[in-house]
Amino acid sequence: MRVLFVNPFQISLVGRKGRVYNRTWTPIDLANCAGLLEREGAEVSIIDANAEQLTVAEVASRSKGFDKVFVTSTSLDRWQCPYLDLNPFFNTVHALNDAVPEVYVMGTHGTVKPTEMLRETHARAIVRGEPERTVLDLCKGSSLAEVRGIAFDDGSQVVCTPEQKAVNLNELPMPAFHLLPMERYYYEVMGDHFSLFEMSRGCASHCTFCLLNAYSPGVHRKYVDRFVNEIEYAMKKFGVRTAYFMDLEFTVLRKQVIEFCQYMIKKQYDFTWCCQTRLDLVDDELLDLMKRAGCRLIHCGVEAGSDKILGVVQKGITTRQIEDGIAKIKAAGMETACFFLIGFPESTREDMDDIVRFAKRINPTYALFHVAAPYPGTKMYDQVLNDPTLRFSDDSLFPEAIEGRFTLHELKAMTRKAYLEYYLRPAYVTSRLAKGEFRALFNQFNLYWHFVTN
Repeated sequence: MRVLFVNPFQISLVGRKGRVYNRTWTPIDLANCAGLLEREGAEVSIIDANAEQLTVAEVASRSKGFDKVFVTSTSLDRWQCPYLDLNPFFNTVHALNDAVPEVYVMGTHGTVKPTEMLRETHARAIVRGEPERTVLDLCKGSSLAEVRGIAFDDGSQVVCTPEQKAVNLNELPMPAFHLLPMERYYYEVMGDHFSLFEMSRGCASHCTFCLLNAYSPGVHRKYVDRFVNEIEYAMKKFGVRTAYFMDLEFTVLRKQVIEFCQYMIKKQYDFTWCCQTRLDLVDDELLDLMKRAGCRLIHCGVEAGSDKILGVVQKGITTRQIEDGIAKIKAAGMETACFFLIGFPESTREDMDDIVRFAKRINPTYALFHVAAPYPGTKMYDQVLNDPTLRFSDDSLFPEAIEGRFTLHELKAMTRKAYLEYYLRPAYVTSRLAKGEFRALFNQFNLYWHFVTN
């Protein structure tokens, strides 16, 4: 059996809908699936059209001759915050339908809207949730009705089979990095020779705006030795020197992070990395180890600028804890990237202004301001359905924003204003230049320019 996995080309650096940065990052969920099938003896290929910047026609041409094609609407780095502009994905699927006998759709969009995505794509089946187990079952020749975690049309109705069992990360083989164009991946603030890795999946928090449906409940960990083996393999085989660990709350597994850091400190690799975590899950001892182990940057979801809004969205953290966490990261000698969301239904204009004031006060290395998207499957999405004073900004499957006190146009204007106020401060620019971070600053302002001009 010949099986192909496809990651569609997202076309623009910054998506017009949702202002999402379409970075060239490793689709390791596809590499996981490919590795599983190779272990079973299948002939497998991956087309990362986003990395290779392939047109829809080029993808369709290269797909001919495969028995099954799996195309993802969201690779692993987008499971939580999926693309809102689905046109590149739909165009790719439609072209593949004309070129190959069986097309299957993976990703968050089909997980939360299986019937609608099945109707839009005409795929043979939708893979819901974590894909690895389900893809393997589909390729073993089982009938669709016997495969857990899919949606398909039986000719009279859409059938959603029972949920798939959680993926055991320790039973997965080495991701099939050899099927990916590893030389093409990069992160502008970390550099090239870059890849994504994951040591855990899932999240222990319950924020109203977070979309976690693609993950199995709870936090599932990968043993440190397996995690390290993947990193060492990518370093030795493909020259990987920088990485982003895609765990939603990397330091929630504190003992495991300490074990990993101690190993990396002992090895003294030429390897730097970044991660994402909550600011109430860091401490001085842990941060010191992370810094010595090669951590250079920590991503943090701040979201709001007041305890009132943080409470409303069930973030489970206070502004004091945020300030303390940022101060500890800076004291440890690492950079910070903080995410802020503008447009929660309860937010007033003063609450929006609080975000910018708070961002300036904690002063992260990178601040990212986005309009809060009401992803289907979140509490915030259901809130709009149940409140007649609120509405979605558009009638698509995945709306861009919530309109109530403010229109989408006003929310976008606030977001642009936040970027201008934060990044055009003379003190900010001077501090970056004083550190000699000319390349990073250039890349940063390139992204900023694409954002405010699209």
